[in-house]
Amino acid sequence: MLLSIIAVLVVLSPIVIIHEFGHYIACRLTGIRVNEFSFGFGKILWHKKVGDTDYQVRAIPFGGFVEPAGPMFHPDDAPEPPKPYEFAAKKWYAKFFMVVNGALFNYLLAAIIFGTLIYIKGMPETDPAKIPAVVDTIAKGYPAEKLELQPGDIIRQINGQEISSWQDLTQAMAQRKGDITLTYERDGKTVTATIKDGDFKAKSPTVLGVMVNPLFKPVSVWSAVGLGFYQCYYWTRFSLESLAQSFTQKKAPELAGPIGIVNVIHQSVHRSLFDFVFLIAMLSLAVGMFNLFPIPILDGGYALVYLWEGLTKKLPTEKMLNRAANVGLYILLLLVVYASYSDIKRIFFKPKAAAVEVQTQADDGSTSAEAEYVQD
Repeated sequence: MLLSIIAVLVVLSPIVIIHEFGHYIACRLTGIRVNEFSFGFGKILWHKKVGDTDYQVRAIPFGGFVEPAGPMFHPDDAPEPPKPYEFAAKKWYAKFFMVVNGALFNYLLAAIIFGTLIYIKGMPETDPAKIPAVVDTIAKGYPAEKLELQPGDIIRQINGQEISSWQDLTQAMAQRKGDITLTYERDGKTVTATIKDGDFKAKSPTVLGVMVNPLFKPVSVWSAVGLGFYQCYYWTRFSLESLAQSFTQKKAPELAGPIGIVNVIHQSVHRSLFDFVFLIAMLSLAVGMFNLFPIPILDGGYALVYLWEGLTKKLPTEKMLNRAANVGLYILLLLVVYASYSDIKRIFFKPKAAAVEVQTQADDGSTSAEAEYVQD
């Protein structure tokens, strides 16, 4: 339990800090004074004032904020114009840059992590003809489990046909008729075994039940940098397309709320360091993308207001802004409630059949969690 709590803090802290640091840097670059730069909410545990900015660490570490000088919106009927260093005194494009830069820094963090992981581990080979038929994991209830295949086993033959790659393996299984004789190598020894036709599932008669060990190829530093940014593009596109598809097909979108995020972090910390760091990148990307949604009170909502100011040379009325903020707050509350309901339903009331379906899909050729890079 303590390990999971620490993991949540380790995952969320850099995401929050980098987001607020993005706002802070934008303020510095545009000449906006920063009154407070706080990590966390609630009671101030530590603070130090440097220049005009009070840097703080607060008791509740889930979140943070940057407080620029002056209000976000300066009323037209105010007795005095905003001071030059205040937020409201800046041009629309400076204010736009300030509100979106937090999300952009989340994307930057994600790209750096993706690129670093790719450089350290390499890029997974996507050509099945180049991937050796080395067993990685075994699916429960499938012939491979009854055969007692183990991770690291190298499949050499099926019914006398030479197997040298994942492509050879899938092609041989697609041609299967009746029983099969499988030859594999384990610890330098060759083993031959027979799988009866009745051991195959009716719905998946050509599925052996193994996931092949992914093959990673080394990449240069510059390739890793480019691939890191490509990961951000891919996962953003994938998320938006999935969300759009859920609406066009009139399906409830799959969202993860606080419960789901904590659960994912808890699972990742018990798997591997790679998965744990990969999760930080994915959550940073998700935070950045979500904050750019044009919902009032989110960064994307403010950005829309300043784009409007740039086009029309004036801000919406204070009354309209207040109404929009209330609507945005209700939308966020509904999203949190819906996502939390989805989390509880998915985590605590998951149908058993769903696990079988996921396992079947994995047997048809998907890679393990460590190979969740993508490449066109």
